[in-house]
Amino acid sequence: MARKEVILSEEDLIKNLPKTEQPAGGGGGILSEEDPIKNLAKTEQPAGGGGGGEGGGGDGGEGGGGGSSATKLHIITFSEFKSKILELENEEKSPSSTLELKCPEVPQRLRKGAEVYYEPQVMSFGPYHHGKSNLQDGETLKLKLAATYFRLSFDQSGEKIYDRISSDIGELRNCYNPKSTEDYTNGELSMMLLVDGCALLSYILCVCLGGYFRHEEYGIRYQDLSRIHQDALLLENQLPYRLLHHLMEMFANDTWMVIFQEFFGMSTEESFFQEFFPIEESFLRKMKNYCCRLFLPIIHNIIRNSNPKPEKNSNPCPHLLDLYWKNFLGDERSYPTHSKTAIVKKVPGLVGDVKEQVMASFRNVKELMAAGIRIKRSPTRHLRDISFHSNGITACLRIPPIAIDNSTRTLFLNLIAYEMSSDVPHDFISYLRFLDSLIDHADDVKELQSAGVLQNYLGTHEQVAEFFNTVSSNLESNFHAYKDVRVKIRKHLKSHYNNKLKMWITQCLHAYFDSPWTIIAWVVATLALFFTAVQAYLAAFRPK
Repeated sequence: MARKEVILSEEDLIKNLPKTEQPAGGGGGILSEEDPIKNLAKTEQPAGGGGGGEGGGGDGGEGGGGGSSATKLHIITFSEFKSKILELENEEKSPSSTLELKCPEVPQRLRKGAEVYYEPQVMSFGPYHHGKSNLQDGETLKLKLAATYFRLSFDQSGEKIYDRISSDIGELRNCYNPKSTEDYTNGELSMMLLVDGCALLSYILCVCLGGYFRHEEYGIRYQDLSRIHQDALLLENQLPYRLLHHLMEMFANDTWMVIFQEFFGMSTEESFFQEFFPIEESFLRKMKNYCCRLFLPIIHNIIRNSNPKPEKNSNPCPHLLDLYWKNFLGDERSYPTHSKTAIVKKVPGLVGDVKEQVMASFRNVKELMAAGIRIKRSPTRHLRDISFHSNGITACLRIPPIAIDNSTRTLFLNLIAYEMSSDVPHDFISYLRFLDSLIDHADDVKELQSAGVLQNYLGTHEQVAEFFNTVSSNLESNFHAYKDVRVKIRKHLKSHYNNKLKMWITQCLHAYFDSPWTIIAWVVATLALFFTAVQAYLAAFRPK
């Protein structure tokens, strides 16, 4: 017989607390303190099955007169329920339960079917992928890079840096999942992190400075440079920033921040010269390498002899991917689109009403442009730098430029995994969801590319549209991110479609003044008509 669950209303629950009605064939009795908890989860027994109480048979067995047995839901006693509450309270008070991993693993819900985007291809950093058979060549390469950096940075003081890492190994171990480090002793883990940290910094200098760190000298192929760069920004391939801070004695911390920005591709100094003097690009690279070879030993000795004091608050981020995430998004305080109070003044109603109005999807790029909204690139590349300005009839939506290539999916998925596994706002996911709302078809990608917002190195416009429509699907974005822009866009659209005059003016502007050539044609035609009218007037009213 099929099982039928008992569904109790509030009144039925109150009536059943002092006593319970037994099915036919079962015994009855007075309920104990634990029986009400059981009755909340227990399933109804068929006729002939056993009831509860002192005379009942419990499961429809001996005391209940037989019958087919039905599967029970999980039942706990009241005393077990209270002990479970105490256990949860003790877990919340323990330091280990509230400790957030600074270098977490990718959540399982994201990893399923997409493991290739979260695992290193050439070189592993940290314990998560250490020792894998497909990364043996990377281990050899790591030793070469680490040896060069160690020799130039620490020279005879190498034992001191090892002792410093060893004394801090407890904190460094706590940055990772305990299962990934349980097979390593403190000494083994210290050596692993020392080699990996030196190799990572050596590779970064190899990419950014050249000089002593030319990749050809280590046998790194050109195509492997981008693959190692990709490995360095994987979530499960991160090293704690406090480890890197121990090793960054070659330059001051501010200098390393500039080098990291160059490594992330966010430095603008050289790009400025390359934009206006592209013919001198190779010369600039040669001069950089020459200066590094000439002055790096001198700078190294000066910094070593100065023995600077350690800086306070020298751990601004947990790892390198977090630093990239912060630089990619930009400073939250600089952009009003992330203000948590602006929306309350503009949109009346409860929080649920506000969220519904803010998060409601709007039209794609083509339809926004048809409503008089022009797309332009923002002055910066920070993803938070999205703004919207309207003059009543036309409007301008500014979006930061971004390049899409074959490595973009891996980077984006790891940034998504970082936000979902850490206590940080889902601002990057919100950016992807914002672009997803703008892009429906290949024509939307074409318009964004024409506006200088998208640089497509991936393939066709259809592939880029599919990429943005799938990369952040089924993910929850940050309610406060870009809410000001969303509300302004919806307000402009509502005003546009409720006013036929605005729609007519916008259609005329879109049809006849959409490009410089049409504007020039209109000016020429207007001048021609003007001079023709003047000529006709003079011919008709010329004084005799």
